[in-house]
Amino acid sequence: MAIHRLIESSNTLLTIPLYNVGDCADRKQIKEDLFETMDHYKGIGLSGNQVGIMERVFVMYSNFAKREKIICFNPKITLASETEEFMDEGCLSYPGLWLKVKRPSWIEVEYEDENGKVIKDTFTNLTARVFQHEMDHMEGTDFTKKVSKLRLDRAKKRATKQRKKLVNMSLARGGLDSWLPSDAW
Repeated sequence: MAIHRLIESSNTLLTIPLYNVGDCADRKQIKEDLFETMDHYKGIGLSGNQVGIMERVFVMYSNFAKREKIICFNPKITLASETEEFMDEGCLSYPGLWLKVKRPSWIEVEYEDENGKVIKDTFTNLTARVFQHEMDHMEGTDFTKKVSKLRLDRAKKRATKQRKKLVNMSLARGGLDSWLPSDAW
């Protein structure tokens, strides 16, 4: 197992749409690595391309209360509700950045597990949102493209202000807290 380093949000690898997982991909190893990496960064979802795995795959929590996780190879959204809802979203590729994004409130999906078995499911609420967020990564886009430039600029300014405030509070206590990721600044 390996913890992969997150790719910078400006890296062009994140803009490349991904196609089906290759036949020679080691699905079990990818699963272990992505779960371990997502847990390391304290995420609730992680796409392979966020850590340099250029396959159509992501991991996510399918049940937050029970801490159940799934891996989705070759995922698809087969149906989405017409009803959409706004909800705050963050992304491991954009530490500290939160945006209100409008998405369908439920989706029907299809994906393969690590053994190639096709799974069909319906997701609602936060689970649906995370699946859609990770699907964006599969398509070479991300949540920052779903809001206006003005809203994005304001959110970036808030995130920078919060980071500075956190650094100042930590310095006042004698140094940066060890839980902060080194690349968050």
